Amino acid sequence: MFAHEDGQHYGLLDDLEYGTALWLRWAGSDVELVVLPDCPVAGRGPDGEGCCLFADHATQHTWEEAHPMEDPCTS
Repeated sequence: MFAHEDGQHYGLLDDLEYGTALWLRWAGSDVELVVLPDCPVAGRGPDGEGCCLFADHATQHTWEEAHPMEDPCTS
């Protein structure tokens, strides 16, 4: 079984107004469009990178998972 077969999944479709984005949410064959607020958490330090996910997401923040050669918001 693959890690991404169960539970809800999200895909960023478009940034909307400041602080929100349009996401595609699916679980199995159920799919819906949802507008979710941006995650407000940023990395440590004065130039901390912002998280590119939505508020209250279940996984690590994107800056915690980032690889040095990838932009976490577009990869």
